[in-house]
Amino acid sequence: MDFLRRSLLFLPGDNPRFLTKALDGEADAIILDIEDAVAPHQKPAARLAVAAALRTADFGGKEKLVRINALFTPYGREDVEAVVPARPHTLMVPKSDGILVVQELDNLVTGMERANGLPVGEVGFLLLIETPLGVINAESIALASPRVTGLCFGSGDYVLNTHGTLTDDEWELLYPRNKTLLASRAAGVDAIDLVWPKVKDLEGLEKSARRARVLGYDGKAVIHPDHVPIANRVFSPSPEEIGRARRIIAAVAQAEAEGKGAATLDGQLIETPHAVMAQGVLDIASRAGLL
Repeated sequence: MDFLRRSLLFLPGDNPRFLTKALDGEADAIILDIEDAVAPHQKPAARLAVAAALRTADFGGKEKLVRINALFTPYGREDVEAVVPARPHTLMVPKSDGILVVQELDNLVTGMERANGLPVGEVGFLLLIETPLGVINAESIALASPRVTGLCFGSGDYVLNTHGTLTDDEWELLYPRNKTLLASRAAGVDAIDLVWPKVKDLEGLEKSARRARVLGYDGKAVIHPDHVPIANRVFSPSPEEIGRARRIIAAVAQAEAEGKGAATLDGQLIETPHAVMAQGVLDIASRAGLL
Protein backbone atom coordinates (compact mmCIF):
# COMPACT_ATOMS: atom_id res chain seq x y z
CA MET A 1 0.00 0.00 0.00
CA ASP A 2 1.11 3.54 -0.74
CA PHE A 3 0.63 5.65 2.40
CA LEU A 4 0.77 9.38 2.94
CA ARG A 5 3.48 9.97 5.54
CA ARG A 6 3.32 13.58 6.67
CA SER A 7 3.13 12.66 10.36
CA LEU A 8 4.20 9.41 12.01
CA LEU A 9 3.25 9.36 15.69
CA PHE A 10 5.27 7.29 18.16
CA LEU A 11 3.30 5.52 20.91
CA PRO A 12 4.66 3.26 23.66
CA GLY A 13 3.70 -0.28 22.79
CA ASP A 14 2.85 -1.18 26.37
CA ASN A 15 0.14 1.48 26.85
CA PRO A 16 -3.09 0.75 24.89
CA ARG A 17 -4.73 3.88 26.32
CA PHE A 18 -2.54 6.11 24.16
CA LEU A 19 -3.49 4.15 21.04
CA THR A 20 -7.23 4.68 21.54
CA LYS A 21 -6.75 8.45 21.58
CA ALA A 22 -4.29 8.45 18.68
CA LEU A 23 -6.66 6.53 16.42
CA ASP A 24 -9.11 9.42 16.70
CA GLY A 25 -6.38 11.92 15.79
CA GLU A 26 -4.98 13.19 12.50
CA ALA A 27 -1.67 11.33 12.30
CA ASP A 28 -1.10 9.62 8.96
CA ALA A 29 0.71 6.74 10.67
CA ILE A 30 0.97 5.18 14.11
CA ILE A 31 4.30 3.75 15.31
CA LEU A 32 3.79 1.23 18.11
CA ASP A 33 7.17 1.31 19.80
CA ILE A 34 8.68 -1.67 21.59
CA GLU A 35 12.24 -0.35 21.48
CA ASP A 36 13.20 2.84 23.33
CA ALA A 37 9.75 3.53 24.80
CA VAL A 38 9.60 0.21 26.68
CA ALA A 39 11.77 -0.90 29.60
CA PRO A 40 13.58 -4.24 29.12
CA HIS A 41 11.45 -6.11 31.65
CA GLN A 42 8.27 -4.88 29.94
CA LYS A 43 9.21 -5.87 26.39
CA PRO A 44 7.60 -9.36 26.39
CA ALA A 45 4.28 -7.90 27.52
CA ALA A 46 4.61 -4.96 25.14
CA ARG A 47 5.11 -7.11 22.06
CA LEU A 48 2.02 -9.14 22.96
CA ALA A 49 0.02 -5.96 23.50
CA VAL A 50 1.18 -4.61 20.14
CA ALA A 51 0.23 -7.83 18.36
CA ALA A 52 -3.21 -7.72 19.98
CA ALA A 53 -3.70 -4.09 18.96
CA LEU A 54 -2.73 -4.83 15.36
CA ARG A 55 -5.33 -7.59 15.24
CA THR A 56 -8.22 -5.83 16.98
CA ALA A 57 -7.94 -2.03 16.72
CA ASP A 58 -9.51 -0.14 13.83
CA PHE A 59 -6.69 1.94 12.35
CA GLY A 60 -8.90 3.28 9.57
CA GLY A 61 -6.63 4.47 6.81
CA LYS A 62 -3.63 4.98 9.06
CA GLU A 63 -0.42 3.10 8.39
CA LYS A 64 0.36 0.53 11.09
CA LEU A 65 4.05 0.51 12.02
CA VAL A 66 5.93 -1.29 14.76
CA ARG A 67 9.37 -0.18 15.87
CA ILE A 68 11.06 -3.41 16.81
CA ASN A 69 14.30 -3.81 18.73
CA ALA A 70 17.44 -4.32 16.68
CA LEU A 71 18.12 -7.92 15.72
CA PHE A 72 21.46 -7.94 17.54
CA THR A 73 19.66 -7.33 20.87
CA PRO A 74 18.07 -10.10 22.94
CA TYR A 75 14.61 -8.83 21.89
CA GLY A 76 14.59 -8.25 18.13
CA ARG A 77 13.84 -11.73 16.83
CA GLU A 78 11.07 -12.31 19.35
CA ASP A 79 9.56 -8.96 18.36
CA VAL A 80 9.41 -10.09 14.74
CA GLU A 81 8.00 -13.48 15.63
CA ALA A 82 5.26 -11.87 17.72
CA VAL A 83 4.15 -9.00 15.48
CA VAL A 84 4.54 -10.21 11.88
CA PRO A 85 1.67 -12.73 12.19
CA ALA A 86 -0.52 -9.78 13.29
CA ARG A 87 0.19 -8.13 9.92
CA PRO A 88 1.62 -4.66 10.50
CA HIS A 89 2.04 -2.66 7.34
CA THR A 90 5.61 -1.73 8.18
CA LEU A 91 8.41 -2.53 10.60
CA MET A 92 10.50 0.44 11.70
CA VAL A 93 14.01 -0.94 11.98
CA PRO A 94 16.51 0.71 14.36
CA LYS A 95 20.26 0.74 13.85
CA SER A 96 20.01 -0.03 10.14
CA ASP A 97 23.75 0.15 9.63
CA GLY A 98 24.38 -2.05 6.60
CA ILE A 99 23.03 -4.37 3.92
CA LEU A 100 23.42 -7.51 6.01
CA VAL A 101 21.18 -6.14 8.78
CA VAL A 102 18.38 -5.49 6.30
CA GLN A 103 18.79 -8.78 4.46
CA GLU A 104 18.85 -10.80 7.69
CA LEU A 105 15.60 -9.16 8.77
CA ASP A 106 14.12 -9.72 5.31
CA ASN A 107 14.87 -13.44 5.54
CA LEU A 108 13.37 -13.65 9.03
CA VAL A 109 10.18 -11.83 8.04
CA THR A 110 9.85 -13.94 4.88
CA GLY A 111 10.05 -17.08 7.00
CA MET A 112 7.36 -15.76 9.34
CA GLU A 113 5.07 -14.83 6.46
CA ARG A 114 5.40 -18.29 4.92
CA ALA A 115 4.91 -20.03 8.26
CA ASN A 116 1.69 -18.09 8.83
CA GLY A 117 0.29 -18.36 5.32
CA LEU A 118 0.68 -14.65 4.61
CA PRO A 119 1.63 -13.05 1.30
CA VAL A 120 5.40 -12.89 1.09
CA GLY A 121 6.61 -9.32 0.93
CA GLU A 122 3.54 -7.62 2.38
CA VAL A 123 5.43 -6.22 5.40
CA GLY A 124 7.54 -3.20 4.48
CA PHE A 125 10.60 -1.74 6.19
CA LEU A 126 11.13 1.85 7.29
CA LEU A 127 14.83 1.92 8.13
CA LEU A 128 16.23 4.19 10.83
CA ILE A 129 19.48 5.84 9.79
CA GLU A 130 20.81 6.88 13.18
CA THR A 131 24.49 6.01 13.44
CA PRO A 132 27.62 7.17 11.61
CA LEU A 133 27.87 3.78 9.90
CA GLY A 134 24.23 3.99 8.85
CA VAL A 135 24.81 7.43 7.33
CA ILE A 136 27.92 6.24 5.49
CA ASN A 137 26.04 3.21 4.09
CA ALA A 138 22.70 4.93 3.50
CA GLU A 139 22.63 4.41 -0.26
CA SER A 140 23.27 0.67 -0.17
CA ILE A 141 20.93 0.23 2.80
CA ALA A 142 18.07 1.89 0.94
CA LEU A 143 18.55 -0.58 -1.93
CA ALA A 144 19.12 -3.66 0.24
CA SER A 145 15.60 -5.09 -0.04
CA PRO A 146 12.41 -4.52 -2.04
CA ARG A 147 10.66 -4.30 1.34
CA VAL A 148 12.28 -0.92 2.02
CA THR A 149 9.64 1.80 1.68
CA GLY A 150 11.54 4.62 3.33
CA LEU A 151 14.44 5.88 5.38
CA CYS A 152 14.02 7.85 8.60
CA PHE A 153 16.86 9.92 10.00
CA GLY A 154 17.26 9.64 13.77
CA SER A 155 19.23 12.44 15.40
CA GLY A 156 19.43 11.22 19.00
CA ASP A 157 21.59 8.16 18.51
CA TYR A 158 23.48 9.91 15.70
CA VAL A 159 24.64 12.72 17.99
CA LEU A 160 25.33 10.26 20.79
CA ASN A 161 27.66 8.33 18.51
CA THR A 162 29.35 11.37 16.97
CA HIS A 163 29.89 12.98 20.41
CA GLY A 164 28.16 16.07 19.04
CA THR A 165 25.49 18.36 20.45
CA LEU A 166 21.93 18.96 19.31
CA THR A 167 21.19 22.62 18.68
CA ASP A 168 17.86 24.33 18.06
CA ASP A 169 18.79 25.30 14.50
CA GLU A 170 20.07 21.76 13.74
CA TRP A 171 23.00 22.95 11.64
CA GLU A 172 25.05 20.00 12.91
CA LEU A 173 22.56 17.63 11.24
CA LEU A 174 22.63 19.08 7.72
CA TYR A 175 25.01 16.50 6.25
CA PRO A 176 23.37 13.31 7.60
CA ARG A 177 19.92 14.73 6.88
CA ASN A 178 20.92 15.46 3.29
CA LYS A 179 22.61 12.11 2.81
CA THR A 180 19.59 10.23 4.13
CA LEU A 181 17.38 12.22 1.78
CA LEU A 182 19.61 11.56 -1.24
CA ALA A 183 19.75 7.84 -0.47
CA SER A 184 15.95 7.77 -0.24
CA ARG A 185 15.50 9.53 -3.54
CA ALA A 186 18.11 7.36 -5.25
CA ALA A 187 16.17 4.27 -4.15
CA GLY A 188 12.77 5.79 -4.94
CA VAL A 189 11.51 5.53 -1.34
CA ASP A 190 10.18 7.97 1.24
CA ALA A 191 12.35 10.23 3.39
CA ILE A 192 11.08 10.81 6.93
CA ASP A 193 12.64 13.47 9.13
CA LEU A 194 13.90 13.30 12.69
CA VAL A 195 11.86 13.69 15.86
CA TRP A 196 11.77 17.14 17.49
CA PRO A 197 12.52 16.26 21.12
CA LYS A 198 11.14 19.34 22.89
CA VAL A 199 7.50 18.45 23.49
CA LYS A 200 6.29 21.95 24.42
CA ASP A 201 8.35 23.89 21.85
CA LEU A 202 5.88 23.94 18.98
CA GLU A 203 7.59 26.89 17.29
CA GLY A 204 10.87 24.97 17.25
CA LEU A 205 9.06 21.94 15.85
CA GLU A 206 7.62 23.97 13.00
CA LYS A 207 11.01 25.44 12.13
CA SER A 208 12.56 21.97 12.16
CA ALA A 209 9.80 20.60 9.93
CA ARG A 210 10.14 23.48 7.48
CA ARG A 211 13.89 22.91 7.23
CA ALA A 212 13.18 19.28 6.38
CA ARG A 213 10.57 20.15 3.78
CA VAL A 214 12.93 22.61 2.08
CA LEU A 215 15.44 19.76 1.78
CA GLY A 216 12.77 17.54 0.23
CA TYR A 217 11.53 15.30 3.05
CA ASP A 218 8.05 13.76 2.85
CA GLY A 219 7.13 13.95 6.52
CA LYS A 220 8.27 13.86 10.11
CA ALA A 221 8.24 11.40 12.99
CA VAL A 222 6.63 12.98 16.06
CA ILE A 223 6.37 12.11 19.74
CA HIS A 224 3.26 13.98 20.88
CA PRO A 225 -0.27 14.40 19.46
CA ASP A 226 0.17 18.19 19.57
CA HIS A 227 2.95 17.82 17.00
CA VAL A 228 0.73 16.08 14.45
CA PRO A 229 -1.23 19.08 13.09
CA ILE A 230 1.98 21.05 12.60
CA ALA A 231 3.67 18.22 10.68
CA ASN A 232 0.56 17.70 8.55
CA ARG A 233 0.37 21.38 7.69
CA VAL A 234 4.06 21.82 6.90
CA PHE A 235 4.23 18.73 4.69
CA SER A 236 1.00 19.51 2.84
CA PRO A 237 0.84 21.94 -0.08
CA SER A 238 -0.52 25.35 0.84
CA PRO A 239 -3.43 26.87 -1.15
CA GLU A 240 -0.88 29.11 -2.88
CA GLU A 241 1.26 26.11 -3.85
CA ILE A 242 -1.78 24.26 -5.16
CA GLY A 243 -2.85 27.25 -7.21
CA ARG A 244 0.61 27.72 -8.69
CA ALA A 245 0.85 24.02 -9.51
CA ARG A 246 -2.36 24.23 -11.49
CA ARG A 247 -1.12 27.30 -13.35
CA ILE A 248 2.18 25.58 -14.19
CA ILE A 249 0.42 22.54 -15.62
CA ALA A 250 -1.91 24.74 -17.65
CA ALA A 251 0.97 26.85 -18.97
CA VAL A 252 3.00 23.82 -20.07
CA ALA A 253 -0.06 22.24 -21.68
CA GLN A 254 -0.73 25.43 -23.63
CA ALA A 255 2.90 25.65 -24.75
CA GLU A 256 2.82 22.05 -25.96
CA ALA A 257 -0.41 22.72 -27.85
CA GLU A 258 1.32 25.63 -29.58
CA GLY A 259 4.30 23.46 -30.45
CA LYS A 260 6.59 25.14 -27.95
CA GLY A 261 9.04 23.38 -25.64
CA ALA A 262 8.71 25.85 -22.80
CA ALA A 263 6.42 28.53 -21.37
CA THR A 264 6.81 31.60 -19.24
CA LEU A 265 4.86 32.06 -16.02
CA ASP A 266 5.28 35.10 -13.78
CA GLY A 267 8.54 35.87 -15.55
CA GLN A 268 9.97 32.39 -14.96
CA LEU A 269 10.84 29.80 -17.60
CA ILE A 270 8.57 26.76 -17.22
CA GLU A 271 9.33 23.41 -18.87
CA THR A 272 8.04 19.84 -18.67
CA PRO A 273 9.98 18.94 -15.46
CA HIS A 274 8.18 21.81 -13.72
CA ALA A 275 4.86 20.30 -14.76
CA VAL A 276 5.92 16.92 -13.35
CA MET A 277 6.79 18.56 -10.03
CA ALA A 278 3.51 20.48 -10.08
CA GLN A 279 1.56 17.27 -10.63
CA GLY A 280 3.35 15.81 -7.62
CA VAL A 281 2.10 18.74 -5.54
CA LEU A 282 -1.46 18.11 -6.70
CA ASP A 283 -1.16 14.39 -6.00
CA ILE A 284 -0.15 15.06 -2.39
CA ALA A 285 -2.92 17.63 -2.04
CA SER A 286 -5.46 15.12 -3.33
CA ARG A 287 -4.31 12.37 -0.98
CA ALA A 288 -4.43 14.84 1.91
CA GLY A 289 -8.03 15.78 1.06
CA LEU A 290 -7.13 19.33 0.07
CA LEU A 291 -8.67 19.30 -3.42
